Amino acid sequence: MNRLLSIGLAAFIAAALAIFFFGDSGLTVYRGLARYERDLSANVEALKARNAELQAELARLKSDPDANRVLARQVGMYEPGQSVVRLVGRPPKPETYPVGDLLRMRRPAPVRNSAIKEAALGAAAALSLVAFLTSRAARRRARGSEGR
Repeated sequence: MNRLLSIGLAAFIAAALAIFFFGDSGLTVYRGLARYERDLSANVEALKARNAELQAELARLKSDPDANRVLARQVGMYEPGQSVVRLVGRPPKPETYPVGDLLRMRRPAPVRNSAIKEAALGAAAALSLVAFLTSRAARRRARGSEGR
């Protein structure tokens, strides 16, 4: 009986370690979440830097009328009485602003490893019951041999 108990305990420990390292709430998932957090932090810092650049450009446009005129001409606005000469050809590439990466967290299936967890809990309960019963039986035998 002790051999069966030790084999069951070893199997339970192996299953518990497997779930700890590779389960849906295990160490590998934790490392993935830490990597996701680092990516989000880097994204937020890049967006803060871009926001600072845009705030500086806004302040420059509010204070410098020449810069305002240049920007207005780039978007096709001219003052009354000005002559416009358009050159036919390839249009200039519009300036694009990166708005940050959209980082979506990949969520695993919510019932992943449920069979392993249920089996491990059942094995733990069964092993606890067997250990309790064998220790109780051993105490009874010890009491019985003392009384003789």
